[in-house]
Amino acid sequence: YNVTEQNGFSSYDTSGRIEDMMTSTEEWALTIRASLEHDTLTQADMNVKAMELYETWDAALNSLGSELKERVAEDEFKVLLEEQRAWMADKEAAVMEAGKEVEGGSLYALVVNMKAAELTEARVYELYEMLKENE
Repeated sequence: YNVTEQNGFSSYDTSGRIEDMMTSTEEWALTIRASLEHDTLTQADMNVKAMELYETWDAALNSLGSELKERVAEDEFKVLLEEQRAWMADKEAAVMEAGKEVEGGSLYALVVNMKAAELTEARVYELYEMLKENE
C-alpha cells in the first residue's frame, strides 16, 4: 500500500510472477519428459503425457501473450499478433508433417503432440525474451 498517501494502491511484481510461471512450467515439463523416458507406460499413457506436455507449454504461451498485451504498445502488439498467427500456421503445418509417417497408427498422437510441444516450448522462450526486453 502507498503508506504515505494511504490510497490503498499496491504494486505487483509481474516479473516475479512470470519467473514463477516459467519455473513451474519448466519443472512440470521435466517431470512429464522423465515419465515418458523412464516409466513403463502403455501407448495410450504416452499419448496422454505427450498431450499434457503440449498443453503445459501452450498454457505458458497464452500467459506470456496476455502479459505482452499488457506491456507493449498497441501497435507493437498488433505486429506481434500477426507474427503469432503466422507462427501458429507454421506450427500446425510442421505438426501435420511430423505425423504423416504414422498417420492412422497408435503413435500418431504421441508424435504430433511431441512436435507441437517442442515448437511451442521454443516459442514460449521467444516471447519470454520479449517480455524481459519490455520490463
